[in-house]
Amino acid sequence: MIKKFLGIVVLGLLWCSFSNAEEMNLWKKAFKLPADIMQGYKNSWGFCCNFDPETKLTPDYAFKFVNKSDGHPVRLGEQSVRFELRRGDCGVSSSGYDDCAIKDPETGMTSERHEISLKSKASQFKKNTWNTYSIYIPDDFPINHFYEHITMGQFHGDGDHAVAFNWNIEGGGYQMQRRTGCHLKKHIKKNIQTGCSVKMPENNREELISPQDLLGKWHDIVFNVQWSKKQKKGYLKQWINGKLVYHYKGSTDTPKETTQFQVGIYRGPVPETPKDSTHVVYYDEIRFSKTGCKDLNLNNLGYSCEKLEIQKIASIDHIPGEIEIEIESLSTMDGKYKLVWLWIDKTMDDKEIRKSFVIGDEVTIKDGKIKFDKMNNSKVISDKYREKVSFVNLGDKFTIKGNLDLDSSGSPKVTISGSTIKNEKGLYVAEGLWDTDNKKKKKEYIGIFLKPLN
Repeated sequence: MIKKFLGIVVLGLLWCSFSNAEEMNLWKKAFKLPADIMQGYKNSWGFCCNFDPETKLTPDYAFKFVNKSDGHPVRLGEQSVRFELRRGDCGVSSSGYDDCAIKDPETGMTSERHEISLKSKASQFKKNTWNTYSIYIPDDFPINHFYEHITMGQFHGDGDHAVAFNWNIEGGGYQMQRRTGCHLKKHIKKNIQTGCSVKMPENNREELISPQDLLGKWHDIVFNVQWSKKQKKGYLKQWINGKLVYHYKGSTDTPKETTQFQVGIYRGPVPETPKDSTHVVYYDEIRFSKTGCKDLNLNNLGYSCEKLEIQKIASIDHIPGEIEIEIESLSTMDGKYKLVWLWIDKTMDDKEIRKSFVIGDEVTIKDGKIKFDKMNNSKVISDKYREKVSFVNLGDKFTIKGNLDLDSSGSPKVTISGSTIKNEKGLYVAEGLWDTDNKKKKKEYIGIFLKPLN
């Protein structure tokens, strides 16, 4: 009851200066989010940018704090915040920025947006931070209405440089877009950014929620960011519904700008966009912590910080050439195994001719790394080099790499790859090409299988 009462008080403060029942006065005003929706943020929030140039008023549907009792989707508690964006919803901001006056050079169209962001001269997003929000996109959300972009959240600087990270509805799915490559010195002249595009090789975009899983359900999104302008120190990790789906290493701060966190709806129509096209989205459980994951209180959303923080991802995003990335091995195959080495001959078109046993060892895979507990002597595969092989669990496949020094000098390095899904016999099976014998018209493979011992 206390949370609901606080929400009603905040709503009353927002809407008390209406000029009529369909408009609200947010011009140069800061406001708080209800405690039922927001935790951890000390600063007030501000709205951008749909203010009428003359009246400075905003449509009351732009965003509202809504109640579960009225049939609105709510992630937890009794309230959520609802954003609605209609065609033509552009306008000026109190800083003088005018979406309606700025046209896209390619489409000739203006942007439309209803977003809220933290109001502060000094950003809360410094050093190491954790923040989370839950998002609900209704089933009738228009996906195929021809927008250049539909942005549902941003970590954005407060100046003219490209947004560092934003999350779009793209191709029907939920996509991460990173533009930190635009902040490299070679793309900035006299503090003016030139030629920035998410399609540049220094940038990246990845689908994080597929189209078939996106609509009509709540998605819980958690971020952990190390804010830094240095490539070797910064990182951003993102979990969705308890799973680590994205990991970036590199600079995270925008040069000479203060980082802002923005949520809502921001879109770019094109000439083919229907004249009647309305987007609605709900946000809830908007939380922030400077003191670690534990202070996000994720347990009431059904998550454990310990389980989140130990997760690893096979592919770490970064700006090519700026830093070196070691592939991190996942721990999902950890355990004790009998490791059996096989020699496999195949025809040139990969039909198996012969498979023979070489040697069997006992190994432990822990934290994604392999250790030999018992190694049997082999005259075919060198004991010394066999012990030095590397193991990497990439999530959907695993690899064993090494110079196995078979029955010839100068043995080539071999990459043995297999699926992290067991076969019908309960074994992990993999193989890798060792050599091609053109004279005998055959291919020679090294194969392995891992039989769980525990």
